[in-house]
Amino acid sequence: MLFLYLLVLLIDTASQHRSAEEGVEGGSVVISCSHRRIAFEEKQLTVYWRHNDTRNVHDIIHGKVSVKEQHPAYKNRTEVLPDELKKGRILLKLTDLQLSDRGTYICFVPDVGVHPSTQLVVKERPVIEQRAAQVRSHGTETSLGRTLQLLLLPGFILLFI
Repeated sequence: MLFLYLLVLLIDTASQHRSAEEGVEGGSVVISCSHRRIAFEEKQLTVYWRHNDTRNVHDIIHGKVSVKEQHPAYKNRTEVLPDELKKGRILLKLTDLQLSDRGTYICFVPDVGVHPSTQLVVKERPVIEQRAAQVRSHGTETSLGRTLQLLLLPGFILLFI
């Protein structure tokens, strides 16, 4: 019986991890805090979101948002989606993604002792370069009065006349 209990405990602990999200620098991402043991009670809900185990990202204490202890790097960039919260889903939206936001986000729900985590990958924003050139006649080098616009994206060249 003890062996069975330990096996269930190990499986439950292993299932608290293994989620991943991807975003682009400057964009936004929604991170879910879900686990089958989280029983939703909106008024009593306490959830602590942490980044790489050290930075306080966002807290919900007894059903109310608290940013009192929030790390300055996340100021005005986090929000728990209230419509989803009413449905029993705990979703954290992180906006204006920075490359420093990469890493592990842990959602700790102390009442049930679970702490699912999400690995966040933030990709660099694509560089867009614009160039202009005068269109000239072949051979005479006379300007045709048109400008050629080039938009250079990684892997693409877009031409506009």
